[in-house]
Amino acid sequence: MRRNLLHQLVIFAMVFFIVSGWALLFWQGRESGMMATSRGELIRLHVLANSDSPADQQLKREVRDAVLAYLAPKLEQAGSASAARRIINAERDNLREAAKKVLTEHNSADAVEVQIGWFDFPVKSYGDLVLPAGKYEAVRILIGKAEGQNWWCVLFPPLCFIDMANAAAVPAVKTLSEGNEKIQIRWKVAEFWQRKDESRE
Repeated sequence: MRRNLLHQLVIFAMVFFIVSGWALLFWQGRESGMMATSRGELIRLHVLANSDSPADQQLKREVRDAVLAYLAPKLEQAGSASAARRIINAERDNLREAAKKVLTEHNSADAVEVQIGWFDFPVKSYGDLVLPAGKYEAVRILIGKAEGQNWWCVLFPPLCFIDMANAAAVPAVKTLSEGNEKIQIRWKVAEFWQRKDESRE
């Protein structure tokens, strides 16, 4: 028992430092731990449940898993947002079938709709990543009435395939001016290391 716990703690520590180091690569040379990138370089995944009932929320999670499992190997070789976009558009019908298969297996008669386009998003956090509010390109999976709590992640760059905390709304963060094509992405881990470095000065 203690050996298993120790093993899990070691794995957690390794993952934490790997992710921390990855975030630092983006942070170095950036002001206040912020990374600038173009909205056109981000593609999000948005899964909307039929309702907030436990059964519908569970279906949402299983649809999410099925869609990500299908897309993961296909997006693995996508070296750019445009390449990822081509793959996603070509797989649109297959994404719907993957989602529909999950519903059929659970005896659900809910319809599934796959939308690809630009949609409004509020300020959101995904683990250590914070995205400002605005329009983003996204793949939206609508289940049934799509009135339940939703789930989202970033398909490209492929952050969906990193097991991080669930997304949640957060207070507004510093962003560039509205007319600027670049957006600011804040890495919480990077800010932690920045504060640590400043405390040594």
